Amino acid sequence: MADHNDRMLSPDNVDSQWRPSVSSHFDGGDEGEKIDLSALFRSLKKHWRWPVGLAIAGIILAVLHTLFSIPVFESSGSIYLGNAEKDQAAASSATEGLSLVPGLVQAPNLETQVQIMQSRQIVEKAIMQSGVNVSIMNPDQSAVIHFWYWLLNGHSFGVYENQKTGLHATMAEAVNPDLYGQHLELKFADAGRYQIYAGKKWILSGQLDEAAVSPYLRILIKTNFPGFIPKANRSYRLTIRSPLSLYNAFAGNIAVSQSSKDSGGTATLSYLIYLSFQNPNPFVSQRFLNGLMLSYLEQTHAWATGQSSSTYDYLNGQLEKVRSALETADSNLAKYQSHSGLLSVTSNAQAMITQMANYESQRSALELKLRNLQQVSAELRAQGEKKVDPYLMSSLNDSVLNGLSDKLVTAQNRKASLETMYTPKAPEIQQVNKEISAIRSAIASVISNQETQARQQLDSLDTVIDRYKGKMGQYPKEALQVLSLTRSTEVLGKLYMFLLEKQKEAAISKASTITKNRILDTAMVRHTPVSPKASKNILVGGFLGLLLGLAVVFARFLMHKGFHSEEEILRRYFATPLLGTLPEYNGFPDADIRARFPAISISDPRSGYGEAMRLLRGKLYLFARTSGAGKILMFSSADPGAGKTTIASQLAMTLAEDGKKILLIDADLRNPQLHQIFDCKQTPGLSEYLMGKSDLESCIRVMTRFNVPLSLMTAGQIPGTPVELIGNSRFADLIQDARSQFDFVLLDAPPYPSVADGLMISQWVDRLISVVRVDTTPRKTFQDHMQGVAQIGCPLALVINGTPSVQGHADRVQSRTSGFLNLEEKLLKFVHFVQKKQG
Repeated sequence: MADHNDRMLSPDNVDSQWRPSVSSHFDGGDEGEKIDLSALFRSLKKHWRWPVGLAIAGIILAVLHTLFSIPVFESSGSIYLGNAEKDQAAASSATEGLSLVPGLVQAPNLETQVQIMQSRQIVEKAIMQSGVNVSIMNPDQSAVIHFWYWLLNGHSFGVYENQKTGLHATMAEAVNPDLYGQHLELKFADAGRYQIYAGKKWILSGQLDEAAVSPYLRILIKTNFPGFIPKANRSYRLTIRSPLSLYNAFAGNIAVSQSSKDSGGTATLSYLIYLSFQNPNPFVSQRFLNGLMLSYLEQTHAWATGQSSSTYDYLNGQLEKVRSALETADSNLAKYQSHSGLLSVTSNAQAMITQMANYESQRSALELKLRNLQQVSAELRAQGEKKVDPYLMSSLNDSVLNGLSDKLVTAQNRKASLETMYTPKAPEIQQVNKEISAIRSAIASVISNQETQARQQLDSLDTVIDRYKGKMGQYPKEALQVLSLTRSTEVLGKLYMFLLEKQKEAAISKASTITKNRILDTAMVRHTPVSPKASKNILVGGFLGLLLGLAVVFARFLMHKGFHSEEEILRRYFATPLLGTLPEYNGFPDADIRARFPAISISDPRSGYGEAMRLLRGKLYLFARTSGAGKILMFSSADPGAGKTTIASQLAMTLAEDGKKILLIDADLRNPQLHQIFDCKQTPGLSEYLMGKSDLESCIRVMTRFNVPLSLMTAGQIPGTPVELIGNSRFADLIQDARSQFDFVLLDAPPYPSVADGLMISQWVDRLISVVRVDTTPRKTFQDHMQGVAQIGCPLALVINGTPSVQGHADRVQSRTSGFLNLEEKLLKFVHFVQKKQG
């Protein structure tokens, strides 16, 4: 401020101190584009209804969204993978001398088991068995339950019960895919018989609790309560969905996780698998998850017992054949003996028959061994590391295979350890893979050699048996027939006993492969839905609404064309003298006075506006005293809504209240307002005086409102060409006469440069007071206004109107005013000094 004051003290600036250049009005324009945080906060305070209103709207929308959303319920259960724990323990102790079996029966990978649970085969099987793809509902029953309905019904699962119909269906599958998704009619007759129609077309007929099949549909409809049978002619709405489509819908809602425990800083593998499933229907969620766990156990059990069952079934079939042949042989021998009378054979023949029976039993054992070898060889050639039937391996009692088995177990355990640290392409993993492959090749080679050996032994036994048959041909015909029948009976008897023993061994092996996986916790449904979360939705909705409201206010702030604050105006036009800063004018605070004088009232001295107006009056005195020519003041603005008329009126009344003789002239011949503000006649006025129709005394009215004498000249009748009328020489005479009669003359001029009237008036005034309103005066319009005023060359002062509050601005206004007061005092002293020198 000191630099500014020093510049203003130069002699060249004494006469032109209030005549700023054109460029001075635009200094600091770039700074005006910066965001004024205080103005932004005031804008938020002013437009608080936007964020608050949108926050409330967001809460209301969130509530409506929550109420009309579909609740989703979650069921959860757990499975204990006993087989995985057992096989992992077996693999860990394999190096202690177990047989070949553990080496080929590797512990199942838990991640693989998780993927199996989520596989399409298991999920579709669970869908079919649980019947979640079928809904049987009453014709008037809604398939969609909204959150509000669930709330009104006391948070009860009863609203979801399709059991209201007393029926459910499983194993539903449409042979014709067009039936999926259709609303079919389930119509009952008597005794639980029913028919299903698609429109009027018959689809299927069936009986309750019995599987029904037709060329169009397969389904099993059951009752939920014992003894319940729907009444005759009762109809229900039946809807079947494709298991594949449900798999696609359910797959993303199945969550499978594995827990691990940390004991002493070491992660311990857990064999508990936790499953959860989400669905809008809690009963569907529960039934499906239970069905999924059961389907998984059934499938893994079938896979575990498949190889043992194959051997058992093979032996069982062979036993049936041998039993039938033995019965036939015994019957034929008895018939022949009764017919021929030959009841026995010689001791030599009996010995021969016994030996042939032994050879036949050995041959059957070799055939079984060869079959087992072929199965093991096929499984070893298969991709991956498949399990091998323990029963098959038990028949291959070979020390070499047992040694190779131990090596395979060691290599597989080392690989499992390395896989936790390295990727599959790591050299360590590649090396152990080569080792495992070599061991498996060695095992395959040993088994291949045993296959060749078994075939050679079969060929040798066939040769011996054929030789014995040749010897038996030397006996007489009758004896030969008895020998043949006796041999068949003996051989088949020993073969039957051998197969029976092997069947028992296979049955034991099959029983030992029963899965140890168990359902630990059946599916349970949470009583509250996992979605929607009402409180969360409301908070999010309110927060988003608040953010949107703040964004709207901020966008309006950025896009606003007016000045945001007085600080922004002062930054942009810092070289322009500031006459004063005024808050919003709200009239006189006394309601009775406002009722009697609704148009205009003198400001309460105790109010912020009254205090600001007194400061403005004091500053005006200094201006007049400093320049010596500050009596004739023209009030103008860039736009009609800046408040210049109100400020001119209030300042005139404030000056009059201080005992000054004041003349207030309404020089706005286009849109006059002073006659309305002071509630007086519009004519005669300025236009009548300029046209020579009335003298000065007739056009001036003395207003004594609030005991304050104030001379007022209204605009008079609105002329057709205001510019030409104002340019009349009588206007100069008016100003000259008023200068001699009054202490101050205030002219309310039209906005400039929107109209040219102000240009004509400015040539007769001492000072032009430009009024700019915070928040409403457009920046671009005011810039044009200031540029035009600078070109006129009339002394200029600035009044900032419409500041949010004098409180908070008083210190800044006082500081700026004090600076100008000090400047005025210095200028006054300097003028007196110059006058003395000249005198």
